[in-house]
Parts: sequence; structure tokens; C-alpha cells
Amino acid sequence: MSGKPLQALNNVQINAKNNGIIRTPGKASISKPENAHHHHHRRQKLSALCKTPPSVVRTRNGRGYHRGLFLGEGGFARCFQMKDETGKIFAAKTVAKASIKNEKTKTKLLSEIKIHKSMSHPNIVKFVDCFEDDVNVYILLEICPNHSLMDLLKHRKLVSEPEVRFFMTQIIGAVKYLHRRMVVHRDLKLGNIFFDPDMNCKIGDFGLATVINSPSKRRYTICGTPNYIAPEVLGGKKTGHSFEVDIWAIGIMMFALLFGKPPFQAKDVQVIYERIKRNEYSFPENSPVSREAKVLIQDILQTDPTRRPTLDEILQYDWFTCGPFPSAVTTESLKRAPKGFSFLTKEESRINFEKVKGQAGIGRSSARRTGPTTPVEILKSDLQSERPRTLLPHSLSPDNNKDKYREVTSVNIKPYKRGLTMELNRANFESRMATVLNEALSKSLMNMKQIEEGASRPDPSYQDESPVLVSKWVDYSNKHGFAYQLSTGSIGVLFNAGHTVLKNPDYSQICVVEPETVNGWKISLIESA
Repeated sequence: MSGKPLQALNNVQINAKNNGIIRTPGKASISKPENAHHHHHRRQKLSALCKTPPSVVRTRNGRGYHRGLFLGEGGFARCFQMKDETGKIFAAKTVAKASIKNEKTKTKLLSEIKIHKSMSHPNIVKFVDCFEDDVNVYILLEICPNHSLMDLLKHRKLVSEPEVRFFMTQIIGAVKYLHRRMVVHRDLKLGNIFFDPDMNCKIGDFGLATVINSPSKRRYTICGTPNYIAPEVLGGKKTGHSFEVDIWAIGIMMFALLFGKPPFQAKDVQVIYERIKRNEYSFPENSPVSREAKVLIQDILQTDPTRRPTLDEILQYDWFTCGPFPSAVTTESLKRAPKGFSFLTKEESRINFEKVKGQAGIGRSSARRTGPTTPVEILKSDLQSERPRTLLPHSLSPDNNKDKYREVTSVNIKPYKRGLTMELNRANFESRMATVLNEALSKSLMNMKQIEEGASRPDPSYQDESPVLVSKWVDYSNKHGFAYQLSTGSIGVLFNAGHTVLKNPDYSQICVVEPETVNGWKISLIESA
């Protein structure tokens, strides 16, 4: 990677739908259905709730990461480059706390963190760290600078069989590792297969991954990406699904790479589902793809999951040995079909195949190349321990920085005379309130003026106590009221009914201020639990 400092984008660039920046590991697509999850048909993506991280994000132990380029977004998250203090660059999957609205969503995110954190395989994106700030949760991952398989296919239109053999072997090695750990990915697709600097495949995005502790158990949630969903997933509670859905997705990816698009591709998602249920697809005519490749694809894309070959059986198909098998793929593949594979002898291809299998954790000599192989277990205590700090609701601050730092123009307000008292009765309440507001505004403006001018001493005509300012707020007056946090740490809610609830961090009581017809206001103190 280059040692040049990252250039932060402005808001226009960051929020542009297509800014031409490397989308690693964002979600690219060959079609709209590729990029849309089955159960995310809302008009607004949850990733749209994700606020742009500050220029420097700090972890709980004080480590700082400098935000860099916006890399891309999916249905749930946005991705940014993050650079640590040594200059090393990572990818930060950024999830908005505003999208974590209930316990189920929170548990799902913590499960993703737990599963991904426990993975250690050369063909799985490495988990680095997890932390949060007021508005976002950050999952820090190794960066894959050479885009994804989806990006490669978009540029190339078709991928050669030798390259696909190489990619499929690495992917199968990673999926075999996942399944040995009792993890089903459930969202394998070209957009979730990334390339490291050496063009090795890396599986990422464990947002839909689940742990199945027994081969006989099933999951029933209909989830995934339309073009890649297995027929048993569409069956919902009637059928259930298990590890075989990942094998189905491998067949879909292989078809898409060799023929340029997924086999059940259609503009309408419902048409895609109907085609999947009926297993209705065909190989393009006059395609140079080998018969051996078509045989393997047909065997994988079986409607009955029990009839699909296992991962080990897939690697025994003639397709892997009937043609050239490269020892590696270079960045040349990102732009054009590489030359030279045809000169590989059968023996050289066999040796390369065995070598790549070993590197992917397949075979006897591969044990040292992968991490733990024990099944992943997710306990309640695990979910608690994986919390970055506290998965709190999103910040009560304004939606953007412009609202936080609006310039306050000077106003000609007469200084308030000290020593006045105010009687809280309804008869003269409005006039008295105007006086109090006059005082508050005058104090705030004078304080801001002193800060701007660098004054070291407050004006003696004003009280010497620090001004109380609103540091955070959220306006829900269309439903309940207006919530705020003061610079003193106190939290309050002004309800639409007219009463206010206040909590001072230094006291155990909660203060309730209610409007009253006779005296104007009634204050009650309630012991908090």
C-alpha cells in the first residue's frame, strides 16, 4: 500500500451514489437483484442511517484511527478506510446505532462479531477489532485492495476456466473450514468474495452467518441475496435449510463467472424465485465453456439439497484436472484475461492444484495453515463479552455536523440586572419568563464572545458560574416530546403534555416539573430505582 496520507472526502463525495472510488469491501453488483437482500425491501437502506465517522475514531484503549476513503455500502452498513498510527490501512465496516432498534437486531450484530472474530483462515477476511462511538459501531477488518469477484466480472464480462478453478478451490477451502466450525455463511456471492494484495480470495461479510450445532438441525429464516438463494431457503418453515445452501451458492458463483450472469437472473425478484423453485435455467448456446464445467454446475444446482455433492466431492470432479490450473492469479486478471495458462502441462497443473488446495486448508499437509477447527459456540455470555462497550441507542445529537455548529449571530440584548426574583404564578408568568430568557441569552452570547476573543476573565457584571448549554438533543415532539442533555450532565425530557422530567447525575432523585393552574408550576422529587 502507498504511504501517502489518506484524503478524507467531503459530504458530497461521501454521499454520492457512485463516486468512482475503490469499493472494497463494499457491495458491487451486476444487477439490482444481486445487491438486494430478500428481506430488505424497505425504500431506505439501513446503511443510509450510518453517519460519516469523524476524521479520527478512538477505541476504548485510546488507539486512534484516521478515517480515509469511503469504500462502499451494502444493505446494512457502510465501509470506510481506517489508518492506524503506524500507517497501516484497514477496512471499517460501519453500522449505525440507529439501525440497532431492538434486542433481536443487537443480538444479530453481536453474533456476527463473535463468529467473524473466531475465524482464522487464509481465505477469510481477517477480523482485527471492534469498537464504537456515539453513533456507529465499527468492525475493523483487513483491507482487500483489489476489489471483489463481482468487480472483476463487471470489468471482464467473462472469466476463464483456469482462473475460476483457482478461485473455486480457495473458496471451497474457506467454506469447508466454516462448515467444520459448524458455521453456515448464508450470503456467499461474488460481491462478498474479496481479493487481497496477492489476488487470493477472501470470504467476508458474516452478517447473515449462523451456527448450526448439529447436521440434523435446520434454520427457517428466509434470508440471502435473491440470485443466490437456495430453493430450500425459499421453502421457509416448510423445509428449513442447513449447510447445503453454501454449496448451492458456490454453483451459482461458478455459473456467473463462466457465463457472465447468474443462472436465474431476471429483472423481477419474484421471477427469480419462481425460476429457482422450478430449477429453470439453461446454459448459453455457443459458449466455449467445457462440458466438465457444465456437469459440475448441474450436479451442484440440484433442487434437493441431499443430492448435491459435498465440498470434498466437488474437488474430485474432472473439471479441476481437465484443463490448466495456475499456481496463482495476478492483478492482470482485474483488467483482462491472462495469457500463458495454455502452456501449462498436465503435470504442472496437477501440482498447482495440490498446492492451492494445501494453501486453502484442504488435505493432510494443510492443518497448520488454518486456525482452530473446533465448532463455534455462541452463548449469552459470549454475546455480552463481544459488546464493543455498550450498544446504546444512537446519539441524541443533531443529524449532521452543520446543525451542531451553526453560527450564532450577535443580538442587541440589554444585560440582565442581577438580584431580581421571580414569582412562579400564572398571572405574570409570561412577562417573567421573557426576563429569564433575556438573562439566559445574554449570558450565552457574552460567553461565546469571550471564547471567540480569547478572553481570560469573565465580565464581573455576570455570574461567575459556567453557562449551562445543551450538548445533545433529539426532537420527537411529533410523538412524545423533546429530549436533551445539558453540559452539566443532566438529562431532561420536555413532554408534549407540558411537564418536564429531569435527572441530575449527582443526585439519586428524578425531578418532575408539572404545570399547575394556581401556582404556575409544581416540582416533585422521585427516588430513582
